[in-house]
Amino acid sequence: MLKMKYKKKRQSRSTLYLIVISLLLIQFYNFTSSGIAADPVRTDISVHTANDMINNNTAFPNLLVLDVRDIGEFNVNHLYNATLIPLSGLASRLSELEAYNDTEIIVYCGSGSRSLQASTILVANNFTKIFNMLGGITAWIEADYEYWLDEDATSIDFALPVFLVSLMGIIFVLVLFYKRKWKEGKSY
Repeated sequence: MLKMKYKKKRQSRSTLYLIVISLLLIQFYNFTSSGIAADPVRTDISVHTANDMINNNTAFPNLLVLDVRDIGEFNVNHLYNATLIPLSGLASRLSELEAYNDTEIIVYCGSGSRSLQASTILVANNFTKIFNMLGGITAWIEADYEYWLDEDATSIDFALPVFLVSLMGIIFVLVLFYKRKWKEGKSY
């Protein structure tokens, strides 16, 4: 009986050691692989790294900043000197990017989802230095980096709301007026 308890305790302890070692290995992997790419030619980078790359013309003289959002989003705000090729048309417009096949390309979108898809398309078509900007322009703006902003697109136009409220007010007054007239006509 004593021998079974000892064996059971030893087995539990071995399992615990195995779990602790596994967790340590996972943490070590996470620590050493921060920012490492899913593909050997695609690297996921933070907006801070992207900003450093954009501002370092000597290390990255031919850097292309590729915006893969829609034209409406691009017209509201985008990174300076960004090239717009929406994700929906990227596969058919790869010939426009041939000159950048062996140079660095930072790909970004609104939040990072479409840029990951675009990066995958570029990697599949033999582009060799793809940098996917995590968090997209949303993270870029939150980091307080410079970007182009169309102030007219972000300002609120009050003409339509004022018109709609006025129209609703007129309709409400007319309904009240005709309701009163209808009650007066019904009584005699």
